[in-house]
Amino acid sequence: MFPPEPGAGRPAPPLHSVRPGGAARGRGLSAPITVTWEVTNRCNLRCVHCLSGSGPEISGAAELSLDEARGVVDQLAAARVFQIHFGGGEPFVYPGFMELLRHARRRGFCCLCISSNGTLLDATRIAALERLGGVYLQVSLDGATEATCDALRGPGAFRRAVAALERLRGREVVRTVNFVYTAANAHELDAVHALAARVGATLRVTRLKPSGRGRAAYDRLRPSPAQLAALHGWLQGRPDVLTGDTFFHLAPLGGRDLGGFGFCGAARLTCLLTPTGDVFPCAFTQIPAFRAGNLRSASFQAIWDEAPVFNEVFRGEPAGACVSCSAYEGCGGGCPAVKEALTGRLDVPDPDCVLPLCAPEAAGAAS
Repeated sequence: MFPPEPGAGRPAPPLHSVRPGGAARGRGLSAPITVTWEVTNRCNLRCVHCLSGSGPEISGAAELSLDEARGVVDQLAAARVFQIHFGGGEPFVYPGFMELLRHARRRGFCCLCISSNGTLLDATRIAALERLGGVYLQVSLDGATEATCDALRGPGAFRRAVAALERLRGREVVRTVNFVYTAANAHELDAVHALAARVGATLRVTRLKPSGRGRAAYDRLRPSPAQLAALHGWLQGRPDVLTGDTFFHLAPLGGRDLGGFGFCGAARLTCLLTPTGDVFPCAFTQIPAFRAGNLRSASFQAIWDEAPVFNEVFRGEPAGACVSCSAYEGCGGGCPAVKEALTGRLDVPDPDCVLPLCAPEAAGAAS
């Protein structure tokens, strides 16, 4: 079903003359620590900033079948991937999703990570997740009030997500509230932190990126430099709040380490699988130039090891405008996905770089 054809990765078009990376980051691991898997692009919501452009109008006709998806799990287990992070779209829309989770458990994945909008988490589904054990559930909530959240995620999204979080109280399911920080909800950080604590969840704050429908909404929702600086200070005093690797571009502001790896792990520590079996460096790099291969024509291990876009672009030698910067070891030059989306280049600073001297160069690259 998934023949192990070596060398199946497709070279990226020569859009980027200089590659991101760094000697301190190395050339990646023999297998990713985490694979993010968007099992479907179908969703019962249509968020204005959706990184994948998901929605109710999306067809699932080309998605991997359940048998094919089980085969992907088998390949990831054989590659000794530590963790799968299932998402979408809305993963609970995918037919057979619970069976896919059970298969991952049978293949030895001890932690089942799931990103959901929460609206389909009724009592029956929550009980099934609890029986599976080892479930780490991330519920998206982009505001502490109905007005703010629903303006981004659609009518009823806030009420239904909070109801799901209330139903999860006391259940053996680890949960976080995922909050995408935007210009529209920056004023509700304290309130969403308090809401997460009230329902027994950990808050995770993530960075808005110009991916999917987020590209069209980015100018309107992009946090200002003042809001980014305020966020950095806010996070400094709240070590309980998770950020993953989302805000490593704020590292030059100094202070306590915000956690994560402190650099872009795309194609080194992680990668993305799409509903149709395509493989990309991360969830925010879903453009043809960054496509590494497809699991219907090559094995996961062959793509991870041999895809030119992984080896030549994301694991290449460090170069470009950021390498000589004194802050480079702290931020790794920022996010390649944001650079590409806003400037079409990878050899420039992150357009949201907090160092004033970098801002004109990044802005010039976009013109």
